[in-house]
Amino acid sequence: MSDEINYRSRTYRIARALQHCERCCELTPVVGLLLPVGHETLAAHGETASAALEWEVSEAEALLFLVEHIPERVRIRLRLLAPHYALDCEDDAADPYWMNHCARCGGRQNDYELYCEPEGAFAPVGVKAAGAICLYWFPEPIETRALGYAHAPQHFSCAQRQQRIRERY
Repeated sequence: MSDEINYRSRTYRIARALQHCERCCELTPVVGLLLPVGHETLAAHGETASAALEWEVSEAEALLFLVEHIPERVRIRLRLLAPHYALDCEDDAADPYWMNHCARCGGRQNDYELYCEPEGAFAPVGVKAAGAICLYWFPEPIETRALGYAHAPQHFSCAQRQQRIRERY
């Protein structure tokens, strides 16, 4: 499993927001993983296919998306905050990744729209939009694999800081 991991951290946050569904336009809860300053990223050093991989320490918070691997205890917590977060594929040719689905119609919520488009649930363009995001802190390690990585947006510091959620499992 260690060859699957490309991000690790001593702690993490789960970000939760509401997003208008791309299919039915109703508001639905969405979640994402936020790694703090000091998390580590596995990066290739060199330009060849056999380049050495080394862990690098990040100096910025980062949101992960197109997440392919999440430890079971983290998946349970994500589903407590957004019950329709599940492993799925964009199309038949794509590899599965953990994605948000609409609580009403089950429609897939595109990670690019959530994390990369201005005014997406996790790409707020102002203090007010960032204030609608709730962040839940978990003081435990996480090792995960994701294909997408975005530095936390400028106004993310205005998100609501929540205590750890109470586990119901």
